[in-house]
Amino acid sequence: MLYEIIIGGYFHEAWFEGLTIIKQPDFTTKLRGDIVDQSALYGVLRTINDLGVELLSVRRIDDEEILK
Repeated sequence: MLYEIIIGGYFHEAWFEGLTIIKQPDFTTKLRGDIVDQSALYGVLRTINDLGVELLSVRRIDDEEILK
């Protein structure tokens, strides 16, 4: 499933390997990519927590949205 996670600040790509990193002008980072299951999602969220990063949003992107 495709997910989009927005976190506060800018971060090095190596911390979120396998996800597309998009630095936003408002000093947030959008992480986007295919996360295979809930366990993998929790792994990404755990990394965010361990880094002490502010988690702003998490959302699953539906197939219909991808096709637009």
